[in-house]
Amino acid sequence: MTYGSSAAATRALDGVDLDLARADSLAVMGPSGCGKTTLLHLLAGILTPTSGTVHHDGTDLASLGDRRRTRLRRSAFGFVFQDGQLLPELTALENVILPRMLGGTSRRAASAEARAWLDRLGLAGLHERRPTQLSGGQAQRVAIARALAGRPSVVFADEPTGALDQRTGAAVLQVLVDSCHDSGASLVMVTHDATVAAVCRRTVAMRDGRIAQEFVRPDAQRAPLTAVAR
Repeated sequence: MTYGSSAAATRALDGVDLDLARADSLAVMGPSGCGKTTLLHLLAGILTPTSGTVHHDGTDLASLGDRRRTRLRRSAFGFVFQDGQLLPELTALENVILPRMLGGTSRRAASAEARAWLDRLGLAGLHERRPTQLSGGQAQRVAIARALAGRPSVVFADEPTGALDQRTGAAVLQVLVDSCHDSGASLVMVTHDATVAAVCRRTVAMRDGRIAQEFVRPDAQRAPLTAVAR
């Protein structure tokens, strides 16, 4: 993956070859500027690679138009960001149901899904609160509910506990990992924290756009779901 052209070109990823299996968990570590966020954006179809390919369930994401990639992100992918990125004018419930309704789900069905996930994540009784009326940990649980409500095949998390204190972050992280596992979703998590990365079955350490090391914790073999090359 290269940004710019000719003499001003910057190679953000260089020779990356990676598989993500069904219901697997992968942590991507590395210093700022090493290419980990670019890798996440390529896997999620937000960026199109300048060389190489990204496949999801056998489909080359670059072969899809912008609209089809947008629909794929709404239906097959979930996202959890460092600051949650909740809409402040909406309630917790409305933040969770909005992406589902944009994808064509009825309000009644989306509300039922959202309420179930919010309750499951310990937010019963807080459905009508706005983000400013929630603690940081509660707000991030809303973001996790939003990511999982549509039963995605992959959840992408970019420093999901980076804005939380250590104790709250650990609790939210456990909720994220357990929820992905229980729902059968794969998890790809960008982090600079080795303690956070340790909850995933696999960890890749990146440096200068390349995978410098990979650590695999013993687990059952799983079928490939998403892959990226170069």
